[in-house]
Amino acid sequence: MSLNKPTFYQIAATPILLFFLSTWSILLSCAPPERHTADGLFLYTPDSLATYDLKNPDAKYLLPYVLEEVSGITYLEEGKLACVQDEDGKVFIYNHKTGSIDDVIRFAGTGDYEGITTSGQTIYVVQSNGNIFQFDRGDQKPKVEKHETPLNKSNDVEGLTYDAKSNSLLLACKADGEIKGKNSNKKGFFTFDLQKEKLTKDPSFSLSKKKIKAYLEQHKDFIYEEDRINFKPSGIAIHPLSGHYYIIASIGKLLLVVDRSGHIISSMPIDPRLLGQPEGICFAPNGDMFIASEGQGDKGYILKFNIEE
Repeated sequence: MSLNKPTFYQIAATPILLFFLSTWSILLSCAPPERHTADGLFLYTPDSLATYDLKNPDAKYLLPYVLEEVSGITYLEEGKLACVQDEDGKVFIYNHKTGSIDDVIRFAGTGDYEGITTSGQTIYVVQSNGNIFQFDRGDQKPKVEKHETPLNKSNDVEGLTYDAKSNSLLLACKADGEIKGKNSNKKGFFTFDLQKEKLTKDPSFSLSKKKIKAYLEQHKDFIYEEDRINFKPSGIAIHPLSGHYYIIASIGKLLLVVDRSGHIISSMPIDPRLLGQPEGICFAPNGDMFIASEGQGDKGYILKFNIEE
């Protein structure tokens, strides 16, 4: 009984087949690692806080060109928001139902104005150096009270919100989190007592890369490089129903929810295709959320996110 011998073609094909198999194996081993999405890395929101869909705004309002560099917004009443832009001391009363500016209030000259909030008829505007301007909304030529704080340009104040529980203002720093020459890698949030007209010596709470890393690693199956976490606050607002702090960062494209003890309780990435440069945030009394973005060479705009029950 004779065995079938391999043909010439079978013998020739064997090394070729082995070559392709080995090459394919090498290519697979050299394949780039799996790319993680922003949601995969930075999205963690408990069910109790999953009340906004940041990927699907319910409305978009294009602002007039004078607000191309909108830097802060606050809710006034149904259909109306007060806005500031970071180059001129004016408050613009924007009617998002008509798409027009109903009123303009001059309160100061040129400057770097970054945040705005209200308490009743009183408007507060903050400069990046920490100066706070206070005036009455109803006056066309308002009597302006200026509060100087120990903060300065190096702190780069970017956000301002009114806290009704303590009758105070909360200032969010984009840069250095300390005052009086102390350097810090933390982003500080300082309280300005409206009764005493005085800023707290130390931050009421602070956020750091280390703190954000610890929060994410607590909820994600991933090890984060601290140096690659970027979060520089550009706006802050207090949620009218929960009382939590909602803090947005244009640099880092992230929205963090922080409780009143300063603990991070939610993290939501911001899609740069929807909000190219988010600079301001505020809420309607029912919880609907508004986020404003600079126009980056075009019209600034505001996105509305209805609260989901």
